[in-house]
Amino acid sequence: MINLLKNNLVAIAAILIAAFALLIFHAMLIPGNLLFSTDDPLGNIVQGKLHFPDAFLGFWFDTPFFGSGAKLTSLSWNSFWIYFLPAVVFKNWFHALNLVCASFFLVLFLRERGLGLPAQILGILTAFWLGSNLTLVYASHYLKYSTIFLAAFVLWTIPRTIRRRSLAWSIVTGSALGLMMLEQQDVAIFIGIFLGAFALFEFIRFEGLKTVPFLLRFTPMIICALLICGPAVLSSYLTIVKATNGPAAAEANESPRQKWDFTTQWSWPPEESIDFIAPGYTGWRSGEPEGPYWGRMGRSAGWETSGQGFMNFKLENHYLGAISLIMVLFAIWAALAKTKSEPPLIPVECPHYRAEIIFWTSATALALLLAFGKYFPLYWLFYQLPVVSSIRNPNKFFHIFQIAMGILAAYGFDMIIRNSLLSSRQKGQIP
Repeated sequence: MINLLKNNLVAIAAILIAAFALLIFHAMLIPGNLLFSTDDPLGNIVQGKLHFPDAFLGFWFDTPFFGSGAKLTSLSWNSFWIYFLPAVVFKNWFHALNLVCASFFLVLFLRERGLGLPAQILGILTAFWLGSNLTLVYASHYLKYSTIFLAAFVLWTIPRTIRRRSLAWSIVTGSALGLMMLEQQDVAIFIGIFLGAFALFEFIRFEGLKTVPFLLRFTPMIICALLICGPAVLSSYLTIVKATNGPAAAEANESPRQKWDFTTQWSWPPEESIDFIAPGYTGWRSGEPEGPYWGRMGRSAGWETSGQGFMNFKLENHYLGAISLIMVLFAIWAALAKTKSEPPLIPVECPHYRAEIIFWTSATALALLLAFGKYFPLYWLFYQLPVVSSIRNPNKFFHIFQIAMGILAAYGFDMIIRNSLLSSRQKGQIP
């Protein structure tokens, strides 16, 4: 029986993920129920379905009185499901579908790093089933969820591309990156920065600083990504340039300070990080009668003196839990500790844990600092990069922050389990 379970851990994980998703979204199983969200109403989804598949070739949008031309719709992950699923099913289950898929590929990623099933489960709970990555369902933002799923898939394929020296996996990774960029491009760009850093980290560890292997792994990846998303990304970039430098921008007479205030309005206030372990400490969300949000995320510049604009605006919660945070801190301590212990904090059979924990610690810290936005002095330097100044809301870095936290929590929990089992064996408590 034990061997049967060991041989089917991936299937067990998939069943647990699906069961947990049904538990969270169980209300959608009741006939007549519709998932409430502040954005992306059902009518918009129905309208989108009415124009498929014409939207892939361009079409005339006749809802306005005089009509207007509509932009092309890319054949992407979300447009595929909008087309094939009934509108109500898409509305009720698309978030759950993406969270389940993202969880499954993060399980595969952690499994291939050598982590056990309990650690994998804690990792996916922290990464996707708590915090903003779950509670943002209230606002809908379904394109963010498809972006998160594809990011998890790319995270899994990157080590396979590099370690197997496989052209096929390079094509798969590049194609997934391209599809990710067809979803919500601003979130995809932010996540792509960290995925690119992880790909370089993996390559240097496995191949060293070798030019030819680098080109063989990354060139097909980049070409495939550009073939899929290049036209859409170029179109978005030209639109941004036009909006920034065109007549409309001149008429608006927007100063650099006004643009900065607008772009960074949804920056995460550092003091509100207490929400990671104290759910609802600053309120649940804006407009919630039983727990109105009283913090300062989303506050309009100058509100304190003028009273104009938003006092605040937040629709999600960032609770990750004390257990996850303790596991993260243990993983960091184990990787950085200079003292020796018996058994060792980093298991002897897992020497690769140290470098990987250090990488994900760096990614977690950087993502959190960038999520601080205007409250982090060095965000101004990041803001100077091309296109970045046109991407609103630094708190979007929370998506990658939460995934990185999940990975660290999984490492910490796995090490505790391994050390406990080793101590028990040494004491003769288990065979």
